[in-house]
Amino acid sequence: MPYPPPGGMYPGPGMVPGWGLRPPPLPRPHGVPSRALFVTGAVGHFIAAGMAIPFAYFGISLVFFFSFGSFFGFLSIIILAISIVMGVALVLQLIGLYGFWKNYGSRLGIAAFIFGLIATIVFISATALLALGGGFALVFVYFAGWVLLGVMFILDGAAFIVNRHFVLPGASIAAGVLFIIAGGLICSILLASAGAIVAMPALIIGGIVLTSAPIPMMYAPPPEYARPGAPPPFTP
Repeated sequence: MPYPPPGGMYPGPGMVPGWGLRPPPLPRPHGVPSRALFVTGAVGHFIAAGMAIPFAYFGISLVFFFSFGSFFGFLSIIILAISIVMGVALVLQLIGLYGFWKNYGSRLGIAAFIFGLIATIVFISATALLALGGGFALVFVYFAGWVLLGVMFILDGAAFIVNRHFVLPGASIAAGVLFIIAGGLICSILLASAGAIVAMPALIIGGIVLTSAPIPMMYAPPPEYARPGAPPPFTP
């Protein structure tokens, strides 16, 4: 190969298979792709974002109201109502993660969906029993429910980061990082209220990502190419 002319740029190395940037992964849908899963998940994200501040204020306060017994009757109903609405919103947002598995084939999406359902059920059950006057031992179950919610948010963030190649890479990474930070704060229990507040922008950005998520198109090969050894469609 001749040398480049004086002052010219040296030709870069050729692309060797296995070197350089890897191509983005291809979606592997499970069954027929569905946009309804992403839309439902986005609705859950936005509802949960709207409930994040009251949930952060009243959620962890249930233990203190239970311990001191002040205004417990009225406040327990408010806290229980807020927790139920937040739990329903979290279940809806998990459907969007199920959409990652259904439409893109993300295993982390289905893992986050299953774990999130378990965490939400444990949290809502512990909240209801504690608010209705359960024993003091339920306080530890209630704290365990908060820890499970924190782990759920961490898995949510990881799912958004892993699936960033399919929709809005920058927004997916931003939502994923915020989810992971919020989950870590919630797992600490002492900073759970701060974690719930950090989760609000994560939920908003995650809802925008799901709203913009494209559905993979499934193409069927032409009949003449679908059979091995078939002759080409045109022979000169």
